[in-house]
Parts: sequence; C-alpha cells; structure tokens
Amino acid sequence: MVRISKPKTFQAYLDDCHRRYSCAHCRAHLANHDDLISKSFQGSQGRAYLFNSVVNVGCGPAEERVLLTGLHAVADIHCENCKTTLGWKYEQAFESSQKYKEG
Repeated sequence: MVRISKPKTFQAYLDDCHRRYSCAHCRAHLANHDDLISKSFQGSQGRAYLFNSVVNVGCGPAEERVLLTGLHAVADIHCENCKTTLGWKYEQAFESSQKYKEG
C-alpha cells in the first residue's frame, strides 16, 4: 500500500537561518536561533527557552501565575498547525527586574 501524505502547510517559513526551532510533533517552524534570548528557564515539565519572537503559534487568555521568579500574567501558547501546547507568553511581569520577559 502506498501512503500519500498531505504536505504540511505552515503560516510562516523560516528559511534564512541556519538553525531554527520547530514543533516536536508536526515540525512547524517556530523560531530562528538568532531570536533565542535564554536557555536557562525552568518550566513545570522541564527546561524552557525564552525567545524574542516566534511564528506559527496561537495564544490563549492571560492569567496570573506564581512562577519561580514571582507573580506574572502569562498566556499559554500552542502550535497553530497541530494545537500542541508549547509553553507560555509573558504578558506582564509585576516586578521591575522581570520586565524584560514581557511580550
């Protein structure tokens, strides 16, 4: 039997970078390596990265959460292609030392 797979259609392709990050489930492009700010974050399920900008993600409603670095207003983000939850977006940081994470 021959399987014909549907080509993946993403909203944005990141071709101009030698390294990029993509969804582990559907391989949709998410961010260029040049947009990586830090790899030293910790999420509830392990290591987390902070990016300056990402593509092909959807954003849920913001809610206040107490994280390791204090209280933040965050919104969960998901892959627009396969709807896998990827992490969160910092909407607002309540401490001045954490403001660099916003957006």
